[in-house]
Amino acid sequence: MPVGHDDRLAPAGCAALRPLREVPLVRRAVGALVRSGVVDAVVVVTPPALVEPVGALVAGLTGDVPVEVLAAQENGPGLRVRAALRARRPDAASTVVVHDPLFPLAPAALVRAVVAALDGAVQETVTAVVPVRPVTDTLKRVDEDDVVTATVDREGFRMVYSPQAYRAGALVAALEAATEADLRDPGADVLPRLVQTGGGRLSSVLAPGEVFRVGTADDLVLAEAMLHVGADVDDERAPAR
Repeated sequence: MPVGHDDRLAPAGCAALRPLREVPLVRRAVGALVRSGVVDAVVVVTPPALVEPVGALVAGLTGDVPVEVLAAQENGPGLRVRAALRARRPDAASTVVVHDPLFPLAPAALVRAVVAALDGAVQETVTAVVPVRPVTDTLKRVDEDDVVTATVDREGFRMVYSPQAYRAGALVAALEAATEADLRDPGADVLPRLVQTGGGRLSSVLAPGEVFRVGTADDLVLAEAMLHVGADVDDERAPAR
């Protein structure tokens, strides 16, 4: 799980440390992995300055899954995932789950769903499984002057979310072959795109409606509203103080 300095207005300059109902986003996301029952260990990769605060925020989660906070100087989600894989060197045939903490309402059931879909696929044909939802907004094509030129058929488009499950060997190969610029790109589509560039094939599962990226103060308001009306998500307790 990559965590970094990505929002100067957030606590310690890190959006994943923002609280949602008094529970930091990173704790919610790690909690979903721990409670999923399909993850053997969790590695949270952060800049060195965030190791101590992030460690305190994810301490005491219910379950027997070990949670490690790993310091890495690399600045960028893909770079931090690569740092974790270099440090832990998973078996090429194993499954790696990558979860962005800015998707804090993703439930443990979704972790199980992406892992089960990958485990049930033929290894030679499916390299990764990602949660998606259909695009419901109207899509327009524009030219270099921002003039609208056409309406795009949205039927073949999907929005990509987190968590995502990968065959470890394919993910490692994709990250090692990628440029530094690609590995610094934000967004849930970065790793799937890099794996596809390396010849991998993606499959998908449907993401529930409460799963979305919480990257701004406005997003937090929406997430709070979804919890208020009873969104079907895991609700991790705040860390003891």
